[in-house]
Amino acid sequence: MPNRIWLCGDTHMHSSISDGKYTPDELIEKCKAKGLDWIIITDHNKNAVGDKSYYSENLLVIPGAEYTGRNGHMNIFGSGLPEFDGTRPEKYEQYLSMSALAHSNGCTVSINHPFCSRFGWRMPLEDFPADCVEIWNMFMHQSNMTCISWWERQILGGKRIAAVGGSDYHRDYGTSDMLASPTTFVFAESNSEKDILSALRRGNSFITNSPDASRLVLSYKDCVQGDEVKFVPGMKVHLHAEKLRKNMTLRVFNNEKIIYEHRIGGESELDEDISITEKGFVRAQITYRLRGFRKAFFNIKMALWRPKEKNIPYDTAMWCMTNPMWVCLLYTSPSPRDCS
Repeated sequence: MPNRIWLCGDTHMHSSISDGKYTPDELIEKCKAKGLDWIIITDHNKNAVGDKSYYSENLLVIPGAEYTGRNGHMNIFGSGLPEFDGTRPEKYEQYLSMSALAHSNGCTVSINHPFCSRFGWRMPLEDFPADCVEIWNMFMHQSNMTCISWWERQILGGKRIAAVGGSDYHRDYGTSDMLASPTTFVFAESNSEKDILSALRRGNSFITNSPDASRLVLSYKDCVQGDEVKFVPGMKVHLHAEKLRKNMTLRVFNNEKIIYEHRIGGESELDEDISITEKGFVRAQITYRLRGFRKAFFNIKMALWRPKEKNIPYDTAMWCMTNPMWVCLLYTSPSPRDCS
């Protein structure tokens, strides 16, 4: 099998082509300064990149657009973006038609921030034909945690939909630079549009707070999160974690069960072999508690930014999380990355 590499990027950002502050070229330079490997520029109902991906030095720039209407926002990734006529969709059937057209053109479809209090998804969600769902939008806040809980219920119910994160970057706010917060790392064969989008759809990825934040990798033989492996009694999955921060909590789940839990001390890296007892999936996450000054500052920020969410109970926040590694008795996935 060809070797795969970890590559970091941002799936969701806006330029001056729609409602962002920076021109596409200025935005690309900011992304280079962040050390990103790939980005997808997703202006509202507009394509700021052109017909095909291109490289700006070592940064891969992938075409995208955020299909935007009052009932929901939906990202479309990849060359072959549909033409947009400038009208905003109003009906569920329009979103279904756009998703079908995007898929027929070879694009990837992601539902954006579905539980956002201002710009949420106000249509049937569970059965919508999307490849991914943006469970982490901008800095971590209440509606993201609500979306993560919804996604957890979906995968526990057997649905395979990949989680992605996107900064939804428009501009800086004071000293707050939210570009690439969060960052999505993908395990891909190359830094090409085809391989990046394939890894996003499969869930060969983890989402973390920023390009320099913690990293989590689950592996079994040469498979990682997003791949499908055969359940073998006594099997162990390897957990590698790095760039850890003190007093955060690292957990590994086998379906709904916590099979490993560790309160991070002073270590910066961690490696563990963890026994898997059930078929289904295994995933990992790092969370932290909102307390004292941090919680007070967060509540002030939310009162200004998302006033409808400021009173939602919220004291645990996600810092880094993986997609599931699927552990099965029989194979159902056509992925060439399946391990036997």
